[in-house]
Amino acid sequence: MMACARCETVLEHGDLRCAICALPVPDEPRAHAAHAQVLRCEDCGAAVAFSGEARAPRCGFCGATMAIEQPIDPIETARRRLPLVVDRAVAEAALRGWLARRGVFAPAALGDEAVLESLTPLAWAAWQVEAQARVTWTADSDAGALRSAWAPHAGEASLAFRDIVVPASRGLAAAECRRLLPYYELAGAVAVDAPLGAGEVEPVIEQFEAQRSAARRSVQDAIEATAKVRIEAQIPGRRRRNVRVACLLERQTTERVALPAWILSYRYRGRAYRAIVHGQRADVVFGRSPIDWAKVWWLVSVLAAIAGAIALLVITRS
Repeated sequence: MMACARCETVLEHGDLRCAICALPVPDEPRAHAAHAQVLRCEDCGAAVAFSGEARAPRCGFCGATMAIEQPIDPIETARRRLPLVVDRAVAEAALRGWLARRGVFAPAALGDEAVLESLTPLAWAAWQVEAQARVTWTADSDAGALRSAWAPHAGEASLAFRDIVVPASRGLAAAECRRLLPYYELAGAVAVDAPLGAGEVEPVIEQFEAQRSAARRSVQDAIEATAKVRIEAQIPGRRRRNVRVACLLERQTTERVALPAWILSYRYRGRAYRAIVHGQRADVVFGRSPIDWAKVWWLVSVLAAIAGAIALLVITRS
């Protein structure tokens, strides 16, 4: 990949100017990026690395059949990854403990009867962004309001952004990625082809769902959301509202990273469910689990009976 000679932003194939500083791209021959086939699950939509010599007929995440895509744009892969430090036995134990704590509406036999069908180590795709931006802002606050409740304020600041992570996964939903992100130690990233550590499990490296050019809008939105949070601390007064920010990017670099997690598929009384265990912290577990509707209806019936008794008592007294 080429980088802008002025701001070092990575340039896309076909760019005439840098997307950040608008410097014209020199007319130089570029290496043709290799195209790849993608193995796409027809149930959960997961995209994983595909080998033509060893075709997998089923999805490694949910067990459904898979379809092959051959996209027009080159498929990007991660350059750095975080180590998967939670081993298989710990991940399975974390799932069992999570199933045992599902609450009063979970089936009583869930922990004993749930059958683990697959346990897949996944390194899901994400962009790690660093940027420098000039941020202008407007807001209302109670500072200087005098006889009014609010007074307008405005200003600008130069902010540096580090370690903003934007999910680029299709195997995991955006909400699932957001639940995993706060618990990663991004400083521990290594090259994707670095040797595995002692006891480390080799994960499935997920292909990127969105190309860099398509992800620019998501990256910009993430920077603006972060800028809004940081600017609020600079607004005078104790109360504020209508905070608006605009970011003029002066420099931006993005790195393709792979973040580890365990994808667990289990079955309870003939129905499949999925859970996720964080790849670096086994105490972070979430997913879908069955509900014992008999308990729900029993509670609804009890509440309805209590409400009916109270209503009858009120009518009788009146």
